[in-house]
Amino acid sequence: MDVTENIELHDCPICGGPALMEEEMGSGYSVSCLDCGSHTGIIDFKSEDGRLQAAERAAMLWNTGKVINSAPGE
Repeated sequence: MDVTENIELHDCPICGGPALMEEEMGSGYSVSCLDCGSHTGIIDFKSEDGRLQAAERAAMLWNTGKVINSAPGE
């Protein structure tokens, strides 16, 4: 079962583009914008029990606008 299946992601807080949650090498999750490239940091997990919590934390950071953007002046 995909733990990210029921996690809601808002549109990008920078440009309004679509968001994508990605699993990072089987040890963490991050969310990024498909249009402008803004992203969260990687939220690591160490066990299967922590997998859902890491995905939910990454989504919470994204949905509250705590993202990294490499635009000039950021």
